[in-house]
Amino acid sequence: MHPIDHYATIRRGQEELLRRAEYERMVRKAIRNRRTNQKTYQRFVNWLGCHMVNWGQKLEQFGTSRKLQPTASLHQGH
Repeated sequence: MHPIDHYATIRRGQEELLRRAEYERMVRKAIRNRRTNQKTYQRFVNWLGCHMVNWGQKLEQFGTSRKLQPTASLHQGH
């Protein structure tokens, strides 16, 4: 093998390794982004669930509390 041919072979091998390394970086980044999106979605769902429970409890209190129900004195002015 001539030295110039050997150099070309090494260069092609190095280019292939660089392509593989770039592909692996892209895969890792895609996996990381997907995990981040899942975490964000999970946080939103948790937040929404907590607030829905809180709102439901307030609605239950509104329906059962005499203090929050309209009194007869409110209707006298109309």
